[in-house]
Amino acid sequence: MSAPVHSTFSSPATVEQVFGVLTSPEWVGTKAERFSDDSELVQREEREDGGVLLTVSRKLPDGVPGFLQKFLPHDGRVVETFDWGPARPDGTRHGEWKADIQGAPARLGGAMRLDPTEVGSAYTIEGDVKVKVPLLGGRAESYIAEMVGKLAAKEADLLRDTLGL
Repeated sequence: MSAPVHSTFSSPATVEQVFGVLTSPEWVGTKAERFSDDSELVQREEREDGGVLLTVSRKLPDGVPGFLQKFLPHDGRVVETFDWGPARPDGTRHGEWKADIQGAPARLGGAMRLDPTEVGSAYTIEGDVKVKVPLLGGRAESYIAEMVGKLAAKEADLLRDTLGL
């Protein structure tokens, strides 16, 4: 089994404006400052087709329940990868995200997209969380999926502030 992740953020900004912020080198530092999560840019690669690969290392949030502590890395860090494809003819951008928690029996990832709307754009993150731990897996999946949703909401607020909306 797994727990779903879904978040949508609507904005009066265009797809390319939102994409520009989400894939900028400055975005990582902006998140580190706002969330005090020690975010660090590991890799940023602009591809010839207009796609961007962004890899970020950050601290896991405080307050992880005790039943999950023993499965987390000792350094308390997660590596997130955001792999955006090129702009499509319909004005959308699609990509994939994943989070790697070194040594943890968990898989997090899914799809992300930016869609034009009548008044700007919509940024959608979808995916799932899978934890392979007997008896605790479902509970861990639900907790992690909830935390990913809360982080997405905080990042949407930061994105709104960064875009000046």
